[in-house]
Amino acid sequence: MPLQIEGKNFQKIKELILKSNLPLIDQNELIAAFARTNNLSLKGVLKLFTEDNLWIKRISENYKAKREALTTGNYSMWQKIVKEEESQLQELEN
Repeated sequence: MPLQIEGKNFQKIKELILKSNLPLIDQNELIAAFARTNNLSLKGVLKLFTEDNLWIKRISENYKAKREALTTGNYSMWQKIVKEEESQLQELEN
């Protein structure tokens, strides 16, 4: 999948991540993950990050947890992460 580095949503997300207090390595990993995402798909992420910058940390932690679950092959950890995501999404919709 081509990188979407020129997309406005990606650029704004990148700026917000760089302004966050995440460690530099976490910032770079999150930016790299979003760089592989379709610019249009980033619209919701940008909205979340703009409305509450705590979402940057939440998404970063979620990304790291998913990567660990995949790396270790821990299916129960993966299921737990997905359930937490679903719960957070339901809270956003209410």
